[in-house]
Amino acid sequence: MKRHDKLPLKKAYYRIFTGMIVIPLVLVLVLSLVILGMQYREQAIENIRGVQKGVAAELQSDVDFMSMRLSQLINVNDNMVIQYAVAMNEADQDARYDAQKKLDQAGNMVIEPVKDVVSIGFYMKNGNAFFLKSSIKRTIEETRAKQWYQDALQNLNSVKIGSYQTRKASDLYLGGSRDQLVLIYALSPNSMIDRSQSVEMVVLYQTSDAGNAIRNYNRNYIRGNNKLGIMQIVGENGEAIYKTEEIAVKAARGYTCVRTPIELENATWYIESYIRTAELMQDFVKIALVILLVAVLIFTLAGYFAGYFIRQIVNPIGELSDGLKQIEDGKMDIHIAPQGQAEIRGVIHHFNAMARSLKSLIADYEEQVRKTEKTNGEYFTAMIREEMSPEQVAGEHPEFFSDSYVLVGLYFEWEPGVKVDAELIRQVLSGFERNPRYTLHCVACPEGLTKAFLYYRITENDEGQRMLSMLKELQSYVKTEYNAEMECCIGRKCENMDAFEEAVKFLGEYAGIRYLYGEGAIVDLEEKRAEAETLRNAAKAYGRLADTLYGADAKNFTAEKEKLYEKLNTGDRQEAEEAVFAVIIAIASRFGTDGITLSEIFSQRYNYKEKVGRLEDVRSMKMWITNYINWVMDY
Repeated sequence: MKRHDKLPLKKAYYRIFTGMIVIPLVLVLVLSLVILGMQYREQAIENIRGVQKGVAAELQSDVDFMSMRLSQLINVNDNMVIQYAVAMNEADQDARYDAQKKLDQAGNMVIEPVKDVVSIGFYMKNGNAFFLKSSIKRTIEETRAKQWYQDALQNLNSVKIGSYQTRKASDLYLGGSRDQLVLIYALSPNSMIDRSQSVEMVVLYQTSDAGNAIRNYNRNYIRGNNKLGIMQIVGENGEAIYKTEEIAVKAARGYTCVRTPIELENATWYIESYIRTAELMQDFVKIALVILLVAVLIFTLAGYFAGYFIRQIVNPIGELSDGLKQIEDGKMDIHIAPQGQAEIRGVIHHFNAMARSLKSLIADYEEQVRKTEKTNGEYFTAMIREEMSPEQVAGEHPEFFSDSYVLVGLYFEWEPGVKVDAELIRQVLSGFERNPRYTLHCVACPEGLTKAFLYYRITENDEGQRMLSMLKELQSYVKTEYNAEMECCIGRKCENMDAFEEAVKFLGEYAGIRYLYGEGAIVDLEEKRAEAETLRNAAKAYGRLADTLYGADAKNFTAEKEKLYEKLNTGDRQEAEEAVFAVIIAIASRFGTDGITLSEIFSQRYNYKEKVGRLEDVRSMKMWITNYINWVMDY
């Protein structure tokens, strides 16, 4: 939660409310609907698959039972049926009549127990064919061309399965109806069964109730009485085994296909059901709509609660916060209209009363200040110029050191041709008083024509960002009003008068690091103390180089430059960077004593931390600092 601590109250509330309530609820809702939808879909598919399994079981039962009956018919009583069939094919008319009678009696063993058997056909090798019960309206050539017939020829004495779907009444046999599924069982006897080798094939034709079931399911689906889809039976290659006229769909977008395989002796069939995916999820959609309506109601109530909370609590607290900030910035003419819950309205009344009291107290304090001999600014200036010691100021004006404070160095760079005098510096510092935070927290003391010290009184915990914001506003003021640049060096935080002189010394010793950061730099010296101390000491070592460069002392300058090159040649990259930065600080400090700035030498200020940091190696740094020094020499 700490990442929300610095956000405005309303924004933090919206983020927390959205992140901890809205988003989790949406995620739970979406996840629940997805899981529920998957379960409904699986259940609907399982229902279809259950019906398919029932149809498949009926088909498998027919196939198993009738295959056994056909084998029994052919093999019973020493292949007696085959002998009768041979006799019918070869005997004279009287003998054939007797054989027909016996064959009918034997065929009743298969036909009578199963009412759906429509015919038993005997196909002879000489091209003859005769049938029990009903004649089949297909020529011998058409029948022999069927795959199941060929499979049976290839596997003697083994029952092979085929099928036929009637398209109209009496299509396959007399008395048959349309859209019947006729299962065909074929067995080709071997020489052990048919010693005469006259019978080529024995074929049993049986209507299956599976076809009626599929037809009824499809009609009821079209009428909207079930959600099982359009069902059909296809072969391994997709060829139709059985489908009704209601079939009007194929595997396409918007449809779901459910398949159940049926393993037969010589083929694999598939029961397929095509159903619109929207219908598959129809029940789920109804439930989902109810859930969504409930969710909308919950979110509506949550939104109403959020709005109520914002209006009655968050907004009033935000107004109070803004009011406190205005008071902190010195604006006492403030009044907040009471709003929100009763307790908050009471707090707002107390705030307005407090603001009035503070305004009165400040007026009294300012009146007392006007009556004192010196102002805070005069005391600060006296300490900077060593006209008074911190102890003397504390004795005369104890309130001066009552709070923690920070000293800030302000460094001005004026445009060429600008007449800079003490009056101009005074006008700039007076202009700072237009800033409410400056007026409430600061006093300033000019130090020459290019520098000033700022005393910043700390009265709150998060002072760093507020002070930084104020300094940027002051920089913008100097740039806008005087077309000048102002750099800032922030010193260490001090708690009492004993640290004042050390704070002034700290600024003087470490402020040179600002030359490395370009125009508008604001440098926290305490944060960069280790680096500033290293570069200050190194800059002292190159003070002689800066002096000879400034004085155009070519003889001594060459010797000092060689010392620099020796340092660059023997050190690593970090040491080389420190040497380059130290030379820049030394040169800027030496020229600055006479009012010559780096901007004047190079026509603009650069961020040398970035510029030198981009150099690839020590050799590049050596070339760069050589050009830098030559440019200064030319100047």
